[in-house]
Amino acid sequence: MSSLPKYLTKRKQGFYAVMEIPKALRPAFDMKPRFLQSLETRDQKLAERRLPIIVTRWKDQIEKAKGNEGKPTGILWEVMQWRKNIEETPDGAAREVVETLAYEWVEKLAEQKGVPAAQEATGILFYDIQPLQPHIEPWAATITHLDAKTQSLQKLAVTDLCAYFKTNAKIDKTTVKEYLSYLKTDKNLSDKTITIRLSSMRSFIRYMDEQFHTDHLPLFTIKALTRTTTAKTTKQRAWIPFAAQDVSKLYEAALSKRKPDYALADLIAFGAYTGCRIEELAQLKAEHFTESSFKVEDSKTAAGIREVPLHPALSDLVKRLTEQSEGGFLLEGSDEGSFGKRSDALGKRFGKLKTSLGFGPQHVFHSIRKTVVSQLEQAGVNENTTADIVGHDKPRITYGLYSSGASLKQKAEALSQVTYGGSLGNPA
Repeated sequence: MSSLPKYLTKRKQGFYAVMEIPKALRPAFDMKPRFLQSLETRDQKLAERRLPIIVTRWKDQIEKAKGNEGKPTGILWEVMQWRKNIEETPDGAAREVVETLAYEWVEKLAEQKGVPAAQEATGILFYDIQPLQPHIEPWAATITHLDAKTQSLQKLAVTDLCAYFKTNAKIDKTTVKEYLSYLKTDKNLSDKTITIRLSSMRSFIRYMDEQFHTDHLPLFTIKALTRTTTAKTTKQRAWIPFAAQDVSKLYEAALSKRKPDYALADLIAFGAYTGCRIEELAQLKAEHFTESSFKVEDSKTAAGIREVPLHPALSDLVKRLTEQSEGGFLLEGSDEGSFGKRSDALGKRFGKLKTSLGFGPQHVFHSIRKTVVSQLEQAGVNENTTADIVGHDKPRITYGLYSSGASLKQKAEALSQVTYGGSLGNPA
């Protein structure tokens, strides 16, 4: 069985969140040595998704007990101390002295941390620019009427926002769009998740606008999610499928490295013959497989929960991995990935591999999924059957709402038409 992520433990009743309380702070928690809370599930994946919300709340409680809640740290703490000294010194000669000393400190900061850090400090000290991080806790006090889970999620969204912008001076129409694009491409968040986050951001920005008489709220709108590009440029930036021979090339390249990357090769083979998303593959366990199929029990969409026929080319691979897994996950992964994603490390290794073979940013692991869909379409497979295989919503309402989907036999016949050259799926 794979090791559990930090703060997660398993008991007979299921999974629990657990966090040690520092000894010095235990008197503030009735001398409890640790926090412990049931996650009310026996499913590890579901437990990992619930875990961050509870841990965030506990960390907030510990920070409050330390008396550090909302206090800036590092350089920002020093900047705020200088700003406080300037504001509390009466106008006149004394204030000029303090401002002179502050300028000298900024000059040293430029030497030590660079000009951008010094410019940011100057704006905060002398031009009434507001750092965002110190205002997270005062804003959070305005949403205490919400349930604990919602508070934690909103605070997470705002904390990420403040880490990106740092001050309100950097917020404008262009940077807001860039930030939302960053959430979509770098953070890999869906439009739905970003829209939810926008609600939290607007709450925080509204608070800042009211406190400091600024006018940034109109920039944080749903319209900011809309790409202002032409259909041509959108298509140019979209992920595109690999050719079948290129998938074989990737597979063989993983095995021909100085130190063969068998785990990556296995991942590529699975993707090539199933059309599954990378995290769906990383979550597969031996218990999900039968001789003829496997079940995807956790996916990013409801349509993604499905039974997939086992392509004949994967039979030996599944047998080998099942014997090696000892009841755990079939594919190598890490429980330390971002947001609990096991596929992070493998995904990065795939990125390096495809780049080394000359593939650019339009080719990603998801492109293999597109390769499978392309082969099914070119083989004349019904679109609804393809949707059932790869876990897409049905294109039309009748089949989407009322049909139980294609039979396993229909899906197996369709998937058998997916083929590749070389040794893909059958290593020597």
